[in-house]
Amino acid sequence: MTAGRIALVSNSLPAPYVDTDLPFLVTGLTASGFSPEIVIWNDASVDWADFELVVIRSPWDYPSAPSEFLDWLARVEAVTPTLNAPDLIRWNIDKVYLRDLSEVSDVPLVPTEFCLTLDSVRAAIDAVNSNRVVIKPSISAGSQNTGLFERHDPAALTLAEEILELGKTVMVQPAIPSVQEHGERALLYFDGQFSHAISKGPLLAVGGGLRGGAYVEEIAAVTPTPAERAVGDQLVAAVQTVLLNRGLSAFDALPLYARVDVVNDPSTGPLVLEAELFEPSLFIHMNPDAVSRFVAAVLRRIEAIRAR
Repeated sequence: MTAGRIALVSNSLPAPYVDTDLPFLVTGLTASGFSPEIVIWNDASVDWADFELVVIRSPWDYPSAPSEFLDWLARVEAVTPTLNAPDLIRWNIDKVYLRDLSEVSDVPLVPTEFCLTLDSVRAAIDAVNSNRVVIKPSISAGSQNTGLFERHDPAALTLAEEILELGKTVMVQPAIPSVQEHGERALLYFDGQFSHAISKGPLLAVGGGLRGGAYVEEIAAVTPTPAERAVGDQLVAAVQTVLLNRGLSAFDALPLYARVDVVNDPSTGPLVLEAELFEPSLFIHMNPDAVSRFVAAVLRRIEAIRAR
């Protein structure tokens, strides 16, 4: 292990899976005396024990090989400290974690049904209190196998069947109208402290697929409303409660980074769409202080690791 050497774990895919946060993180960490390196998670030539800290950043190709990714994660954690914590990642990788959050907190969540059969998908769609539904797998990244449909469009069941054939769980959610009109907001937290927020324009086209046929994010810096901040803070606290209850230490239960995706429902106010806790885009370039906040969080974690 080399002191100060940090692996920033990514993927080798082409655009749109290029992590634009990484150059900013490398510059910021280098300026603070660390030795960061961008490393591909499934590069067999890497000796992970050479790093003082491994930071999981953007292994966005993991949904195509989730078992391989989890096996890799186990090998890495055996030889070097890894953040976010592997047990946290194993919990967060499948969006059924939303059920755990609802059990420990009244944080408002987008209503979600998790389905293992096509009949249960049909029943969930019939029960949705919305003219449109979103169908997606519980393990995915970058809106892969995700579709927006009119409630009784047969294409919704076709997508659900494809997801089930992949051996994955189908999520059925009501389409929140404000998402189609204005998109959603993402609140970024480093070491449990709010850092910055962005808005993301609508991605999904009605009937399946992406608007314009390609994954193109329309990002803007925003100041969250007090209600959005309250929901984001509540979610991060609920995450720690769940993980502490699952036996994680306080160090591991607190995410080094977290992104809380929020949508605004006119009838209820902000709702949490999901909590991205191991491979979210951080949109570092959208806030002038974001890099320094991230670096400070890394420094605190390394100091804690060295003090063990």
